[in-house]
Amino acid sequence: MIAGVLRETVADERRVAVTPADVRRLVAAGLAVVVETSAGAGAGFDDRSYECAGARLVSDPATVFRLADLVTWVKPPIYELESMPLRPGQVLIGFQDPIARAEPITRLHGRSVESVAFEQVPADSGADIDALSAMSRIAGEIAYEEGQQLLTANEHVRPVRTLVLGCGHAGLAALTAAARRGDETVAVGHRVEQRDQAIRHGAGRFLLDPAIPALLAEEQIDLVICAAVRRGLPAPVLLGAPELASLRPGAVVVDLVGKAGGNCVATVVHATVRLPGGVTVTHRSNYPSRRPVTASHAYSAAVTAMLLSRCG
Repeated sequence: MIAGVLRETVADERRVAVTPADVRRLVAAGLAVVVETSAGAGAGFDDRSYECAGARLVSDPATVFRLADLVTWVKPPIYELESMPLRPGQVLIGFQDPIARAEPITRLHGRSVESVAFEQVPADSGADIDALSAMSRIAGEIAYEEGQQLLTANEHVRPVRTLVLGCGHAGLAALTAAARRGDETVAVGHRVEQRDQAIRHGAGRFLLDPAIPALLAEEQIDLVICAAVRRGLPAPVLLGAPELASLRPGAVVVDLVGKAGGNCVATVVHATVRLPGGVTVTHRSNYPSRRPVTASHAYSAAVTAMLLSRCG
């Protein structure tokens, strides 16, 4: 069995799907590994480190697809996958963007090429293969930091009132970061059972989804982190036009789930927009790439566990 590691092609993506240390684990378990040249450069892993770990380096993605039974990536390549030498029984492992890419994934399935989406791995499958949770924790903290930077750019000076939508891994990480900074924090969840965990992670208050309009009508919120998502499903829209109109001029909305439809109706994927009322709405799909070494190690651990489970 041969595992292949692609070089990332999405703009500003610095992570790598498998680190040299995990290549060594895979080789020790009996897998052959091929790695596209410069795959780890963005995270500080040079080609020589992969060779020393036992990988074979190849110069182009087509060779990876031609040789590998299991092909790994962080983000789907920007080139057309169907232009690659795919074959029945091949497995593509990584984030798949299954909502936006539903049609090409279906076409690949029709050719007996399987797409394993980390977005759809059940949360109770175990931490060893739960790449989404690992990346979400990193993304939540970085999204909060980006929101703070945009507030600073808007010359915000008074204590920040932060609203976090969603109490999954990303939302809880954002809450922790906000509490550490001394913000006044409110967490919003869709189940009462999420309250205790939200409070433990720094929420000053916990509300359920239906309370959002009343909260925004009564209080000035400076920063909103949108992190409410259901695995494999479109994200719930929690900030409609009336809610956005209730935010004060200069407020910032960071939508982590734009690729799943977004919690905010004004979210534009991969863009920062300023609304007529003075509210800034921003989205990026690869916040963890800002910490490429940490994120690559965490992601690679999940990919390695997935590969080993496929070969066991």
